[in-house]
Amino acid sequence: MRISKLQQRITVQRRSTTLDAYGQEINSWTNIGTVWAEVKPLSGTEKMRTNAMVVESQISHRVTVRYSTLLLPSVDADAWRILLGTRIFNITASWNVDEADKTIIFDCTEGSLDGQ
Repeated sequence: MRISKLQQRITVQRRSTTLDAYGQEINSWTNIGTVWAEVKPLSGTEKMRTNAMVVESQISHRVTVRYSTLLLPSVDADAWRILLGTRIFNITASWNVDEADKTIIFDCTEGSLDGQ
């Protein structure tokens, strides 16, 4: 991986829950780290939800960062996301490339789910 390709600043977040004043659980997000990354769009899809007559669109991305043990999501990867400015990327998979502890790749979707 060429470090010169890491030109976008992202923040990796993990879902966490807190309690409100009434004891109800509230989903919130905790920052894990802010790092330089390469964000590449891969493909896009659109679906029509017939019951709501709404078009949902989703774009898949591949996000590459330098290796850090803090950035490897646990098994429940749906509880992780990436922020790039105001954009939200939901992490669908991640891996340590060649198990070499040099690069992590995140497969992400951007679109209608927005970290929910």
